[in-house]
Amino acid sequence: MKKIRLILLSFVLFFVFMTTSSYAKNYRFEKNYLDGGYMEVNKALKQSEQHFNRDIALPLQIPPISFTHNFGRFTDLEGSENNYLEIKYLNQNSGKNHYQIHVRPLDSKIKFDEKKIDQVLKMNDGNDAIFSTAVSGFNILVFDKNGFQYTLSLDKKVSDKAADILLEIANSID
Repeated sequence: MKKIRLILLSFVLFFVFMTTSSYAKNYRFEKNYLDGGYMEVNKALKQSEQHFNRDIALPLQIPPISFTHNFGRFTDLEGSENNYLEIKYLNQNSGKNHYQIHVRPLDSKIKFDEKKIDQVLKMNDGNDAIFSTAVSGFNILVFDKNGFQYTLSLDKKVSDKAADILLEIANSID
């Protein structure tokens, strides 16, 4: 009987230790982003919409990879040229599962050098989207929609079909 109690106690202590350790690791991961100004995506979206005084449509799809976290941040720097909404999807267990969305008004859109454009793709609405692999570590798709410039970024290590994946995501915006 004592052996069974000892085994059960050992099991319970092991379970508590593993749960606590996992919680602490998760907390540290989240805290790094929260300390950097990130918050829940819906809160960042609401801040951005209030600042820009209009709705921002987000993609209905995300890349077909696993994520453990998502964070949003509205950046409101001095002046209006550098104001944007940023959304990150991350997997704390896999550094390569990293996807980002940046949304900024068209009047402060980023211009691309022709040399950095790999492809110009046609979206379902007839607009062009620029696909580039020139950004270190990321494949990006940039397009204009609803008065905003969207930049979708997907880690290069995730897929060799990034252009198709990002275009499908871009086409999921109403």
